[in-house]
Amino acid sequence: FGAPLNMISGLTPPMSAQQFNVSKPAAYAPGTVGNATYSKLCGTPKFSDKLHLPHGLQGYFDYEEGLACAKQQNKPVLLDFTGHTCSNCKKMTAGVWSDPEVLELLEQYIIIALYTDDKTELPESEWITSKVDGKVKKTIGKRNADFQIDRFNTNTLPYYVALNSDGNSSAGKGVGYVNKKEFATFLKNGLNN
Repeated sequence: FGAPLNMISGLTPPMSAQQFNVSKPAAYAPGTVGNATYSKLCGTPKFSDKLHLPHGLQGYFDYEEGLACAKQQNKPVLLDFTGHTCSNCKKMTAGVWSDPEVLELLEQYIIIALYTDDKTELPESEWITSKVDGKVKKTIGKRNADFQIDRFNTNTLPYYVALNSDGNSSAGKGVGYVNKKEFATFLKNGLNN
């Protein structure tokens, strides 16, 4: 019936995929997120018809678009390298992101969720040739995974990086799967720097 099952959240579909969610008002029900107003954002994000953030958070799914909005609003960026099939990503959003203190900190960022396993094909104008392996990346996931490896030298999921509005790191090294206290400290460091 949509009750959170945090202990097994890595195995169950994300709450955003549930037909009924006992912990959120109807405004956050699946299917309505795409119609939501993106008041804190600089417009409707690309791919928001198929990709969503948890807990009613708003954000982007394209690095350049999210960074442009961060510059416009002079806000820090949280890069969220994630995946549809990533169990630890689901555990983080269910068990750590759901914490009220963490949610409050997340709301101060422009969140850019970069799915590394999404198979949606990009228009040819957005294809890239990888600096890492020389292959052409034609999907959202392959482009995002290549960006993560090239820029941050890791392919760990989940992986979070705090950036300033110029795209430079503001919290030192990124973090992966951590507890609430460590993640809150990481987010605070990103905001303070």
